[in-house]
This record gives sequence, C-alpha cells and structure tokens, in this order.
Amino acid sequence: MNKPLLLTRGIIIFPTVTETIEIGRARSIGSIEMASLSDKKIVVISQKDPQIEDPSTNDVYQVGTLCHITFLEKNSDNSYKVTIKGDKRVLTKKIMTTTNGLLVDFEILKETNTNSKELEERMHLLYDMIDKSFTSSAKPKEVKQLKLLMLGNSSPSKVVDQIAAVLPIDQINRQKLLEELDVLKRVNAIIRMSTKEEDAKTIDNEINRKVNSTLSRQQKEFYLREKMRVVKEELGEINSRENDVNAFKKRVEENPYPEHIKKRVLSEISRMEASNPQENSVTRGYIEWLLDIPWWQMTTDNNDIRHVEDVLNKSHYGLEKVKERIVEYLAVRARSPQSKAPIICLVGPPGVGKSTLARSIAEALDKKFVKMSLGGVRDEAEIRGHRKTYIGSMPGRIIKAMKQAGVVNPLFLLDELDKMTSDMRGDPASAMLEVLDPEQNNKFSDNYIEEDYDLSKVMFVATANYAEQIPAPLFDRLEIIELTSYTEREKLEIAKKYLVPKIRQEAAISDQELEFTDQSILHIIRRYTQEAGVRQLDRLLQKIARKFVVRQQHKEIKSQVIDEQDIVTYLKKEIYEYNMREPTPIPGVVNGMAYTTAGGDLLPIEVTYFKGKGNISITGNLKETMKESAQVALGYVKANSEKFGIKDIDFNKTDIHIHVPSGGIPKDGPSAGVTLTTAIISALSNRPVPNNIAMTGEITLRGRVGIIGGVKEKVISAFRGGINEIFMPLKDERFLEEVPNEVAEKIKFHFVEYYHDIYKSIFGQ
Repeated sequence: MNKPLLLTRGIIIFPTVTETIEIGRARSIGSIEMASLSDKKIVVISQKDPQIEDPSTNDVYQVGTLCHITFLEKNSDNSYKVTIKGDKRVLTKKIMTTTNGLLVDFEILKETNTNSKELEERMHLLYDMIDKSFTSSAKPKEVKQLKLLMLGNSSPSKVVDQIAAVLPIDQINRQKLLEELDVLKRVNAIIRMSTKEEDAKTIDNEINRKVNSTLSRQQKEFYLREKMRVVKEELGEINSRENDVNAFKKRVEENPYPEHIKKRVLSEISRMEASNPQENSVTRGYIEWLLDIPWWQMTTDNNDIRHVEDVLNKSHYGLEKVKERIVEYLAVRARSPQSKAPIICLVGPPGVGKSTLARSIAEALDKKFVKMSLGGVRDEAEIRGHRKTYIGSMPGRIIKAMKQAGVVNPLFLLDELDKMTSDMRGDPASAMLEVLDPEQNNKFSDNYIEEDYDLSKVMFVATANYAEQIPAPLFDRLEIIELTSYTEREKLEIAKKYLVPKIRQEAAISDQELEFTDQSILHIIRRYTQEAGVRQLDRLLQKIARKFVVRQQHKEIKSQVIDEQDIVTYLKKEIYEYNMREPTPIPGVVNGMAYTTAGGDLLPIEVTYFKGKGNISITGNLKETMKESAQVALGYVKANSEKFGIKDIDFNKTDIHIHVPSGGIPKDGPSAGVTLTTAIISALSNRPVPNNIAMTGEITLRGRVGIIGGVKEKVISAFRGGINEIFMPLKDERFLEEVPNEVAEKIKFHFVEYYHDIYKSIFGQ
C-alpha cells in the first residue's frame, strides 16, 4: 500500500490523537499537497535526528502512523499549517522520492493483548496516577480530556495512546511507546516512565538543597550556573551547550563581524543559555548560519585584462565578439568597482559553452566560483528561505551559495534563468529581482537570516537558452550576450584543439597511437550529430577512443589514423542527412536557407499547380508565420502576374500546392518569403531557377525584402549544400562580417531591397 509520506522533526503522532504542525520543507509541502488532492490520507514518521535537513531511509524510524488530514491552511510565505489525526500504526517497507514529494510503501500493524484481566488491573493503577504525578506535569485541558475518555469507557489502547501523546518524556521513549504493539506492555512502560518522573523530582530537590547550602540569596545568576554544574555531576554528563556558547562568543570576539550581527549573535546566545536543551538545536543552528556566512572575507581580483584575454582564448575557440564584450565589461568593472553595470546574461542553445565561459571568467579574475541552477525552481522560499518558526526551516539557495563561496565577492552563476516557473508557492522571479537589481541587492533579505545581507560585491553572471522566456522584470536588469551555434569549421577546430587532446589524456593514449583526420571529424559532425554545441561530438569521439583501446588490448592494432571509412566502422550507420542542391534545375524548385538551433540547412521549396478551384495547399509541418508568408507571396505574385511573365493562368481555376520537405521538422519564420515567391513564379511560368542559387528574406505585399536573422549559419549551410550565389536583404549586409572568410570568398552575394531586383537577376527581365 502506497501513501504520501510526511517526515517530522521530533513530533510523533499516536493513533486517535490530533496534532497541528507547521510544514515548511519543500518535500513535506509536496507530500501534503499530494495527500490533499487524493483521500487526505498520509503516513507520518519522525526523524531520528531533527538536525538533518535531507534525511535518508536510515535517518528515520520504521514505525509511524497512518493519519487523516482534517484541516489545511496555507500561510503567506507558502508554508502550511496542517491538522492531522492519527489512525493506525504502520511499518514502512520502502520510501520513494517523486518529483512532488515522498511516497511510502507500508503495512498496517495490529495490536495484541487488547483485553485481559491483568490489563484491566494495570489500567486502574494508571487511572490513579492521572491525578497524581502525571496531572502536575500535563496541561489542565489534556487532563480533562483524559478523564473524559476514562468516564466514557474508551478502549485501553485509545486511553494509553492519549496519555503517551502528552506524557513529558523524550522522543526516544515516545517512539518506543508507538512501536509497542502489546497494549499491556505499553501500559506498564507508561507507569515506569511516570515513576521515573517522580524519582527525578526527588533528585532535583536534593540538588537544590546542596546548592542552597553554598550560595546566598543575592547570587541568583551564580546559583543557576552552580545548579547546572551539580546536575552535570549527578548525571555524569558533559555540558556541551556551555562549550558551544564559549565557542560562539570566542568567534564573535576574534572576528570583525558587523556590529548588528554581533549584537544579534550575542542576543541569540543569551536566549540559548536561558532555553531548555530541546530548544537549543534550533537556536544553535541559527547562530552557526549567522557566523558561517561571509560578512567581510574577500579575494583580490586579478584585473589584468591581458591575463583575462589569454585565459578566455585558451579555454574557448571562436566566440570573438562574445569574448570582446566580456573583456570590455570587465575592464570597466576593474576601473570603477562601484559602477552599477547590468548583469551579463549569456543566451544561446544548449552545449555552446555558456556555463564553461562563466567558469573561465572566474578563473581569469581569480574569483571564487559558485553556481545555482534555476531550472524548475517554482517556490519563492528556495530563493528567500523559510522563516525560523516553521519546522524544517532553512536559508534560501542564495545564502547557501554564499556560505559555500566563503567570500563576499565571488562570481555567482545563475544557470537557466529562463527555466524558472511560478505556482501557488509564489513567484521566484520576483525574489530574483532583489538579487539582480544593483539598487536593491545591497540589502538582500532572507527570511531565515532576518538580517540584511550585502550582495553588491558579487559578480552575477546568468545563462539562458531563450531570451524571450526570461521574465520581463529580470530582462530589464540584464545585458544579453548571444552565443550562436557553432559552425562546422568551429566545431572542427574545437575538436582538434580541445576535445581530442582531452580524450587522449583521459584514455592515456598518445597522439602517435590515435589520430583523426579533418575529414573524419567533419563526417561525424555532418552525419552523426545535429546540435548547436559539441557535447554529442565529444561523446562520439570518446566512444571511438574506447573502441580503439579495446582493439589495442586484443592486439589487433597498435596505432590508427581515423578516416571517414573508420568512422562508419566504429559508429555504424549514419544518423543524419543535410540537404544538398538539386543536381539539375527544375521549374518550381528554389533553394531557401533555414536557421535552426543546431546551425543551419538548405531549405528547398517546391511548388506545383493543376486545374482546380483556386485553392492553395501548404504542406511540410509549417507553423503559422510561415503559412502567412506563403499567402503573402502568392498574393504578391497574383497582383503582378503580367510583370512576372505568367500567362494563360486563371488563378480562379488553378490549385497551387506549396511543399517544404523534411515534414517531420517544424518550420517557422518569415525569412522564406522571397524563396516562396520565386518558386511560385518559376512553377507558373515554367522557368527553372539555377540550382546553384539560394535566397532568404521576408516579402511584403509591396515587394519589399525585409531583414532576417541567422546570416552566418544560413550562409555556411548553403555553401555546404553546393550553393555559390546568394540573394539576401540589403540590411543584412552588415552581418556578413560574421561569416568565415574561407566561405564568404567563394560565394557571390546579391543584396536587394525590392523583389524586382531578384526577379530581374534570375529571369533576366
């Protein structure tokens, strides 16, 4: 049987007993929400050590209680107040972690010896004790409730569990009572524990007599400390609290903590000294957090810009504009440390090196590096922390990361900023606004710490896959630096300079033993990967190296220069294809150019027509923008049919079919407008377009050619597909400098402002 599981700190629920508790930990909240959405049944088990934040199976007891949620209230900080009533004792078999919370597989335990003469006699003895030793320590309301149970002839098991729930005993003994299935043995255990309570009072009176004989009435403070010393002597225990207090005071005295932190710590120490031992753990944990967070510790930045450039160039190939912008940013920051420049946000597809680039910046500046992944964060408390009043409270992930860094000026990477979500637990993006806004982050407020923390010296760097998915309030505080997908040539250089040497080193292979030709690496890039970065390329090169080592161990080969044929031998069948130009020109077929997250590709567009009723069919998994672009292209052609030499075509009696191959791949965007226009003209006038030509650009109803993006990727993919002449918008000429020289020099570019320029150049009219 499976039910949601709630782990408590020192709270043990007995059957028939109702308890109200505060829930603050994310996993506990998830379990409560799962239970509330089903039958409101939940299993409650206590941790052995309340200090453990993330307990494992070995850190919790095996026996717990199947409970029913009777009341659930959400607090303003997204924690919960929940009232639950115990039902039956259960034995856990297996604890499982899910995305929402914890589940437990359990069996219900049956009580024994629930009705016997001896049990009845022992219950009478227990009833007598209710008015004596137990009554003095329990609350009047609890005593009244117990007496009502006795008068109502409730079962012994129910009465005993009610007494066990309020008996002033420690967690270990309370858990033993929960685990005891024999009701008679449980009654005897309660009688023994109550008797020990009376004995403890006698010992306490003796301690008071000894202390009072040596102290005067005026020495109240010394009296209390002497009493504690005598207790320690009687019990033979070491007073660890006193040691903790002395250690905390020493740290405060010997270190330059801010004055408000010193005052807060000393105040908490006084509270710790005055509180009972059961409450010490919470206070001690809070003091430790206050003292462990960096308040003044700093590292000295390396502001040598040449050193920064050398480190970035050494660890990253290409990305020239990105590295140039980073160097500019760091140069200004070094010149004016107090400047409130926007936060750098590296935006690009997965695998292009955003996180490693941030780590390289930290290395170049000699900064401590910490990372916080924001993917899937939907609870505001994960950023701001929980209030100390709630069970399982802890600081937020910002403060935890600062403790990990150990200094007030680390480089803090906020990874996957665009993956944050919001739900009923709050809006974490709003909490992140206080972190990233330089006007606010010098007084960052964490709910657990309760003291302003200065984040102004932290160098924040964020990453995202899609800039448009970054929450708008955060976007305004960021400086977006785009990392586009790598070209084939860049991937080849990265493989030669970084990946292959690293793989050789990890596999203990020399460059004389294993070598890759440029064509073999390009073959892997083209036929076995389809990605923006180089992660899959790295994995495949590692796979080849492993297989090579195995062949070496079998004495098949000693060394090998990997060529294209060897790639097929090692990696088996090819996975991907990329589009090539048609071998011969065909009317109605024109090469477009596509920009994808994995780079670019040729986008051949096919148009045909036949007798019909003036309908238009558009196929090829096109999204709304591209479908609208096809409609615009057709409207422009119809309006200028005579100018384009289209004769003997009655559009009201002609059906036109437009198709973009690779139907399994979604396609969107307006940049295929001029290609669609040319393909329609070519098909309807039966004039082929040279197969070495490709084009890109948005088309308007007036024939204007609009600007497009992804120039570098589109040009490189067209060149790879056999294209040597390209038409593109006039305003895109400025982006041509991004295209590698070895590609740009072999292509003839036509920059046009109106479609008529394309028509005249291709069809000669």
